[in-house]
Amino acid sequence: MGARINYVFKDSLTQPSVVLYSHWGETEWQRDLAMALQHSKPRHNDDSYATRMMISYLIQDSVLEETGFGIYAVNGPNYELGDTTVVVDFVNKTIYEVGSSVHVKWSDFVQAYNPKVYAEQSAT
Repeated sequence: MGARINYVFKDSLTQPSVVLYSHWGETEWQRDLAMALQHSKPRHNDDSYATRMMISYLIQDSVLEETGFGIYAVNGPNYELGDTTVVVDFVNKTIYEVGSSVHVKWSDFVQAYNPKVYAEQSAT
């Protein structure tokens, strides 16, 4: 079993995308991804650094483990990968779940799902 999810980091309309597979990340993916987006915010205009920073954030507690995560590349635009799949779209700066027509801006996604950002904004 597990709670599998694939995070697709799409930075081009024509080139392959990097995918982070998580065996246990599906239940908390919105919070985890919002926190990873916030962590990588200083590099959002540098796709390769921002992707690395998000992946590092997502795997930070398991970076030396043998299991739990995998990284591979896929060609789009069909990202039907068999499990929950979320696209981090650098081209449009949006997040969307494969199969959904709802694309959320990164800033709105972070505001909605990152409890630290929400608490800071509520305090002001």
